Amino acid sequence: MCPKCNNMVASVRLQPVTIYGPDTQWNGVKYVCGSCGYILSVAIDPIAVKTDIVEEVLEALGKAA
Repeated sequence: MCPKCNNMVASVRLQPVTIYGPDTQWNGVKYVCGSCGYILSVAIDPIAVKTDIVEEVLEALGKAA
């Protein structure tokens, strides 16, 4: 249930957001109610994290293109 519109959350929209830490920043996503647009949650973008890890591993192995 969305805490704002009280509709059952059957779908969410993802919107990009930048998350800042003390000395760094990450790509993040906002999970937004499909009915009213209320922000349900914010998290580090899991696909961006996966992409960063793969790039770092390839670089460490000396295989980055």
